[in-house]
This record gives sequence, C-alpha cells and structure tokens, in this order.
Amino acid sequence: MAIVVAKLMYPRSWGALAILGLLLLALLLWQQKPARAVLVLQQAILLSEPVSLGPFLLQDQYGQPVQAADLKGRWHLLSYGYTHCPDVCPLTLAKLAYLQQQLAAETEFSQLGLLFYSIDPTRDSAAELAQYLQYFAADIRGLRPDPQALQFALPFEQALSLRFSIENERVITGMTEYQVAHGIMLYLLNPQARLQAVFFPANRPGVTVPEFTVETLLADYLTIRRYLAQRKKNSA
Repeated sequence: MAIVVAKLMYPRSWGALAILGLLLLALLLWQQKPARAVLVLQQAILLSEPVSLGPFLLQDQYGQPVQAADLKGRWHLLSYGYTHCPDVCPLTLAKLAYLQQQLAAETEFSQLGLLFYSIDPTRDSAAELAQYLQYFAADIRGLRPDPQALQFALPFEQALSLRFSIENERVITGMTEYQVAHGIMLYLLNPQARLQAVFFPANRPGVTVPEFTVETLLADYLTIRRYLAQRKKNSA
C-alpha cells in the first residue's frame, strides 16, 4: 500500500514544480518588459492620434505663402488672436517668449518654434503683424489668412477648431473699430505639421480671465515630449 501512495505523490510533486517554474518564468519576463511611460498633465491634453491640418494656404508677416510643408521639421506652439487685442494676446505672447527662453536652458527638447495666427486679417496686414510680433520675440512667425482667398485658410482653422467671432463681420469693410472675441487655447504641432496636443488656460483666484503660467506650460510641454519619446522607444 505504501508503494502505491508513493507512486501517486510523485506526479503531484512534479506538477507543482512545473507550475512554480512557469510562474517564475512569467515573473522574469514581466520584469524584463520596458517600463510603460506614464503621462500626467496639468493643463494640456495629448491627442490619441495627431490631426492633419489639411491643405491650407496662409501668409506670414512678410507676405510669403505658408503651407503645411513649411511647418514640417520642427515642433511649434501656436496661439491665435489679433494685434488690436488689449490684454489676452499680448500677455500670452509675452509668456510664450519667456517660455522659449526657459527652454533654451534645457538639455532636451529645447527647440520650439512659436506661431501666432491672426483671426483679423482686415486690420492685421502683413506689415502690421510684423511690427506687432517684434515686441515679443524676433523669431515668432506670424500667420494670417489671405483676405482675397479666405477659403484656403478654412481647413487650418477647422482642424484646430479655432473659436472666434467678429462683430458685424459682413459690414466691417472700411471700419477701424469693431469687437473681436476669441478663445485662449494653445496648439502644439509636431514636426509632421500635425496637431499633437492642446493646452487650456486655468482660472485663478483674483483673475477674471483664464490664463497660463510659464511654469505649467514648460512642465506640460516637457512631459509630452518625454512621454512620446519613451513610447517611441518602447515600440521600437
């Protein structure tokens, strides 16, 4: 009887050892997997897939045509508004210029181009845009629709979902004063000239208009770039 019991015990012992071995192997393989990048953002949203800006055609502040191909090869952060804006636009541009200075001290991801898109091409001529932007940073690239071919700017505006309105838009010809309202989002474009992320302003105590801080912009931008670099490395 004892011999029979022994014959029954051995198969069970080997089975337990086999299961234990498989568990140890699975643990070893799990530990060898590359760590997944973790994304924690404060005021930005990273798109799951970059969005094409469409076949647009704009002008820069020197009257030169600008298409998607002209924005490729570099990361850009775009704001939008108009040169007659009394507060939000100049404040945002000043912060973006300072952000660019802060990035210059970083050892990684320091190259970031700045873009400003005018939603008021009637008053914001190329010359007006050039004069306005030089007060903030020498290398901010101004963009504007061609007033004679506004339809070629629509794909760009629609891809970014730009939010703005112009008072009495149909009768502003010849008028020098009219009201313009717009959103305050910022748009991060990747080197393929596609929309990669959107930054949203935050409401702060004692401040009536939502705004950005350079510290938050810097932190979110670097977090996005590091996350995408790690994700690319893991998928290689």
